[in-house]
Amino acid sequence: MNTFHSNIISIYGEKGRVWLDEVPELISAISSKHGLRDLIEVTNLTYNYVLSGFQGDNPIILKLGLDHEALTREAFALKCFAGYGAVKVLAEDNGIFLLERAVPGISLKSYHRSESLIGVLCRQCLLGCGQ
Repeated sequence: MNTFHSNIISIYGEKGRVWLDEVPELISAISSKHGLRDLIEVTNLTYNYVLSGFQGDNPIILKLGLDHEALTREAFALKCFAGYGAVKVLAEDNGIFLLERAVPGISLKSYHRSESLIGVLCRQCLLGCGQ
């Protein structure tokens, strides 16, 4: 048993075992619904099942997990950074999280040489969340 399976079973018990057995069917249903293809499991899974692949020609990440609240908070945080270089949330629903895959680009550091990066990130989060 790998680390991911051990973590899920130790945290969620029988519910985790059932969910692990259902993951292939979930992925098939999600793939059909969202037009996903060439899904490949990422390495070093710990608490969520994460796959990379494509939606049409666009690179995506599909993330599934049993902690629906945590995934909802993660999606909210990414939405707060919309327009500020964060990956786009394409879909989310009850423990399923589809987002664009980050492709190497220009570092945030190159955009804000004169400011503290932490300050920039805090301001962008507040602006993006409408606070």
